[in-house]
Amino acid sequence: MIVGLGLGTAMGIGLAVAFWGFFPPREPLNTRLSAFEQPAGRRGEGERRRRLVGRVAIKWSEHHEWYGGRAEQDLRIAGQSAEELAVAKLGMLLFGSGLPVGMWMVSWLARVWISPVLVVVASVFAGGLFFFAPDLSLRQKARNRRRELMHQISAYLDLVSLRLTGGVGLERALAESAAQGTAWGFVEFKRALGQAQLANEPPWIAFERLGQDLGTKELEELAAWLHLAGTSGSRVRSALRVKARGLRERALNEAETQAQQATERMSLPVVLMFSGFLGLIGYPAFAALASA
Repeated sequence: MIVGLGLGTAMGIGLAVAFWGFFPPREPLNTRLSAFEQPAGRRGEGERRRRLVGRVAIKWSEHHEWYGGRAEQDLRIAGQSAEELAVAKLGMLLFGSGLPVGMWMVSWLARVWISPVLVVVASVFAGGLFFFAPDLSLRQKARNRRRELMHQISAYLDLVSLRLTGGVGLERALAESAAQGTAWGFVEFKRALGQAQLANEPPWIAFERLGQDLGTKELEELAAWLHLAGTSGSRVRSALRVKARGLRERALNEAETQAQQATERMSLPVVLMFSGFLGLIGYPAFAALASA
């Protein structure tokens, strides 16, 4: 009974945290406006308190070397902080651990006996599965963002090529083309080029650093192309056009591959539906033969 109460408490906390994370309460307008009248040191106290759990979880995960490498790149390109991911993982852990407890409580109210050991094992297993659910969501979001970035790089290279056709220099063409777009990729290009200009670095260093931060090999390849064009004096305009055409062809091939995979995944549900339909039609005949 004590184990059930403890697990039930964990389930309640997990459900509350998960509901608060997925559906955060809206702040009244007067609260938002009064925040501007407060001193700068008192602003964001609620947000800092909200992220306290995330920071503690981050320190613990860094001690166990859970974050780093690809995870940091996925967080960077997805526009998500490590604290938010830690809070989501903690909430899903509590939710998954409390789900079997809730089912056990319902069965107990219905006077159906279930072994507490089975409930504990199910809670541990479900908590582990739900704990990694935010990681899968993060990877999927990062994968989609990298696919979007490939299209944006292709459009960006076309703009740079047009600027070079008009007689503009390479660095100026890169900066002006980055300022023309409003997508998040163009904003990253503009910020990286601005930082490189302040540090008196060539633009290919900025794109190489950005590619390493976002985990996109297309930007690293672009940096290599720009470095080759800037040092060896190769034809920049034709090289950028070839690179943009290659990115478009790669994106088209990936889209065709995904369409084929989706078609293959739909074959199994269609077969199951057709089998059920045949079973529904043939059941009266089989029932008549069995009763004869």
